[in-house]
Amino acid sequence: MQNQYSNKMKSIGGYLELQLSRGEEFYPSLIKLNTGRNAFEYILKVKRYKLVHIPYYTCEVMLEPLKKLGVQFQYYTIDENMDPVLDFEVGPDDGLLYTNYFGLKQDTVIRLSKLFENLIVDNSQAFF
Repeated sequence: MQNQYSNKMKSIGGYLELQLSRGEEFYPSLIKLNTGRNAFEYILKVKRYKLVHIPYYTCEVMLEPLKKLGVQFQYYTIDENMDPVLDFEVGPDDGLLYTNYFGLKQDTVIRLSKLFENLIVDNSQAFF
């Protein structure tokens, strides 16, 4: 038996598709890079960091630009809330990479941005 809405409803399957406007970009004036890894490599080239502090809980592909450009890196620990354990110094030629895990750590990103001038935020998990 059909009800009055059955002909008007669209089946979407097991997921909700991403709704983007046709022909428009989210950020049209930004530099166009196709992956978080390439964006990270671009930042490393422009900023010329000597050392980058990265969290232990980081995707391995983020190491590729560091190795490719010969930039030293040092791991740091995150706590049970996925916040950094800041038991190290970040020098003026150092970068601090922080991942906005699953888009849930925006408050931590804001707090760190007030503490560190050389903060690099990996928002690839948080973009949508």
